[in-house]
Amino acid sequence: MKQSVQVQIAGQNLSIRSDEGPEYVQELADYVDAHLRELTDGRRSFSLQRAALLVAMQIADDLFREKDLHERFRGRVEARLQSLESALEEHEQRIEKL
Repeated sequence: MKQSVQVQIAGQNLSIRSDEGPEYVQELADYVDAHLRELTDGRRSFSLQRAALLVAMQIADDLFREKDLHERFRGRVEARLQSLESALEEHEQRIEKL
């Protein structure tokens, strides 16, 4: 069930509706806020919209890199599984011949 969670990002109060718990939503807000603070480095003269877009690009890049890493790992696991299945099949055929 969706619930409303109040968070603050870059000094802006937001009400987020989510199926996740308030702690998780707050963790996400803190993550985005930390990226914004890091990007703006304490400067007051920045465009919040521009900074938010740059942070979104950074987070999207992180996501894409993780997805690529996951796909490569999954490919290696599938290749090893195929190798194990082939070895098992070969072993079973040898046992049948005995």
